[in-house]
Amino acid sequence: MPPVSNPPSEPSATSPWRIDAAALRAALSPALRDWTLELVEETGSTNADLTAACRQAPWSDAGWLRLAYRQTAGRGRQGRPWQGQAGMTFSVALPLALAPAQLSGLSLAVGLALADALGDVDARLGARVGLKWPNDLQIDGRKLAGILIESVPAGPQRVWAVIGIGLNLVRDAQMEASLGRELAGVAEALPGFDAGRDAPHLLAAVLERLAAMRTDFLAHGFGPMARRWSAADAYRDQPVRLLHDGQVLAEGMARGVDEAGHLLLETPAGLERIASGELSLRPAPGQEPEQGGAA
Repeated sequence: MPPVSNPPSEPSATSPWRIDAAALRAALSPALRDWTLELVEETGSTNADLTAACRQAPWSDAGWLRLAYRQTAGRGRQGRPWQGQAGMTFSVALPLALAPAQLSGLSLAVGLALADALGDVDARLGARVGLKWPNDLQIDGRKLAGILIESVPAGPQRVWAVIGIGLNLVRDAQMEASLGRELAGVAEALPGFDAGRDAPHLLAAVLERLAAMRTDFLAHGFGPMARRWSAADAYRDQPVRLLHDGQVLAEGMARGVDEAGHLLLETPAGLERIASGELSLRPAPGQEPEQGGAA
């Protein structure tokens, strides 16, 4: 995959910031200089783009970034629309010399890497970020970022992990009204943050952390990360509910995660280990998550 650099384009009303590909590449460490970087004005879905591309691409040890300033058919978990015009929406394809069965906990590892990257940008920002099982980042109970992972088999013991990330740079009143709930943004937690100036640095930090996570995950899986993830869990030791299609399936006290990335849920029947599937975690009625930070 030869590196691709797209020329910077003019800011638009929907996304008043742009990333210069050359500046982004210069901000990366030498180990990431051979990554493919694609910055496009608009696409249907960066995850769909990379999923299709990985099916045709030769195997490589380098990652692949595709960022779009507007996604017209982006989607999150459970098929929810995902456009994120007030945020940074992008996908990263990571080559993993693993079988699909060895990807357990990957979404949590990505969330931890993203939280670490925000802390790298500014410790004040990192201190306010909490993780929500299985694939969200929050500030004070409000969604800051979401993660969606799809896999593309590439042969025996080889798979592309296509990681879609939506990170709110500012709070989007229109999106909040559409969703009926408040969101969080980087700017509110980081005084002086300017997307036009700081977005390349922020994205470079995310790519660096994803590359480091990939190395660790290939060597050891999610297991060694479980303790750090649990320490940053916004709902740890709080009563929660697990829902599917709006129906409550389980209730209990959240106790972090195990080495496979399963949620540990303490119930009257004992400690249960919950696989993510299509479940959504919510605080029990009347409960608000404590402010969390990436450890």
